Amino acid sequence: MLFNSIDYLYFFVACYSIYWILPSQFRKYVLIIFSLLFYGYWSGSFLIHFITFIVISHFCVLGILKTRKKIYLYLGVGLNLINLCFFKYILTYLQYLMKEGELSLPILQSLSEFVLPLAISFYTFQMIAYIVDAWRGKFTESPFMNFLLFILFFPQLIAGPIMRHDDFYDQIDNAKLNVDFLQRGILHIISGLVKKVLIADQLAKIINPVYMNPGDYDGISILLTTVAFSFQVYGDFSGYTDLARGSAFLLGYEIPENFRSPFLSVSFSELWSRWHYTLSTWIRDYLYIPLGGNRVSEIRYNINTIVVMSLSGLWHGNTYTFFLWGFFHGIFLSIERIAFGKPDRKSMSFGKKILAALWVFAIFCILATFFRIDSLNKIYIFWSSALNQTGKFIYRPDFWGLMAVSYLLQFLEFKNYFSNKLKPYVNWIIPVLIFLVYFALIKIESPVETFIYFQF
Repeated sequence: MLFNSIDYLYFFVACYSIYWILPSQFRKYVLIIFSLLFYGYWSGSFLIHFITFIVISHFCVLGILKTRKKIYLYLGVGLNLINLCFFKYILTYLQYLMKEGELSLPILQSLSEFVLPLAISFYTFQMIAYIVDAWRGKFTESPFMNFLLFILFFPQLIAGPIMRHDDFYDQIDNAKLNVDFLQRGILHIISGLVKKVLIADQLAKIINPVYMNPGDYDGISILLTTVAFSFQVYGDFSGYTDLARGSAFLLGYEIPENFRSPFLSVSFSELWSRWHYTLSTWIRDYLYIPLGGNRVSEIRYNINTIVVMSLSGLWHGNTYTFFLWGFFHGIFLSIERIAFGKPDRKSMSFGKKILAALWVFAIFCILATFFRIDSLNKIYIFWSSALNQTGKFIYRPDFWGLMAVSYLLQFLEFKNYFSNKLKPYVNWIIPVLIFLVYFALIKIESPVETFIYFQF
């Protein structure tokens, strides 16, 4: 069920109405029921599979809390990783071999119809973090219904943000709808629709043909496409996060933000503190620190950085190009540390900030090719087309407007305008924005597009 679909609108209105009508002691169960319906709308069989692993993880946590035996830690983390690896890597690789005709076993024919369970990467990381936090003694009890809601909570279920228990548990019995949450919820939903439907989906229409047939376009179009794709991914995923946060605010919950104007970053380390923030902190706390963190030699530090970024790439997808995407980001993080230490935005002049931001954004756009294209041969063809002197140009009047609005949104987020300077005027800004966005949406004739990160 897509956030940008009419089905979700009906679903959320029903949930919202029942949720706030019933007494507070029943609201937790309303959210659990609607979250089950939300996931089950996609697949009933995978809902059973999902619930099974929630139950397994819960019993492993109880085993840790009651016995402090490490076997429950290994069992919980191991089973969740096996589940993720089987569906995301092993099964998809077998499907690839069968498709290419390199593997033909009757017993495996049924596997060809299997698909990747929705949200498996996100909920696996969330459950692993919970199990590890139990081992680290961050909580002493784990009520099953709270854990069930924590994992199933439908606004963030499909594509994050990746939550921790301390982001959520204290709100379960204290969720209240106030004016601030109502305003923030509506503004986030408007922001999400603008980013997703009015920017990301419209950019996709322009640049998808370029990726399909790069040889038909000139070099400038190839370069513009790489920039536009970065804004498309940002609008798509950041838009999803805004819609998720907006839905949560309207239900009385505040879930973590995931993007903080990443394309204004002046260093690669700052970029990863602003892009998919909850994944970055998860990697830091559950991979990077266990590998030694900052307490190791400089060489080991850089090796660890490259390793965890490469694993981050694999988390996104099961092709080697995703691995290379993460690997190269790790390389640039390491080079930056060796050359500059930890760049400090406050110590930079305005001119240096602009140059640094352009450099980081340019590298991000180039590496995004590995994120979009699934083989080195296709990547070579794509970049070879950048040398074309002739060919079609992707010029469309709305293209430049979409790019400009994308950058403007970065600036508004960076300055936190809606929370600071524009907050006194929010009561009349909201109706104006609702009218403008509604008018823009009805003028766009296009099918509902899925979110890029749903595939992860």
